[in-house]
Amino acid sequence: MVKVIIERNQSGQVTEFRAEGHAEYGEYGSDIVCAAVSAILQTAVFGLTEHLGLSVEVDTSGGWLQCNLEDINATKEINAVLETMVIGLEKTAQSYPDNLKILEGGKKDD
Repeated sequence: MVKVIIERNQSGQVTEFRAEGHAEYGEYGSDIVCAAVSAILQTAVFGLTEHLGLSVEVDTSGGWLQCNLEDINATKEINAVLETMVIGLEKTAQSYPDNLKILEGGKKDD
């Protein structure tokens, strides 16, 4: 199962997101759940970096993505990108509940 962990600050804004595990829905290289999660997470990063011009801390070691936004002052546009990502992940998890789980982490200080 893929687990996507979403960390939020006390204001409810996303401060970090990361994925771990394997969906095990299909064969390696053709697993549509893994592909969906990767596309959603990468699109959020591209929205932040390419569209909004932010410099965000991204780690893709180990084949998974982790994005840390703790040092970014959230704007309406940043929140729109990140909440759209969360919606996409939640809708995908509803379709594939045995393969994808979204975990909201504890609230971190602002």
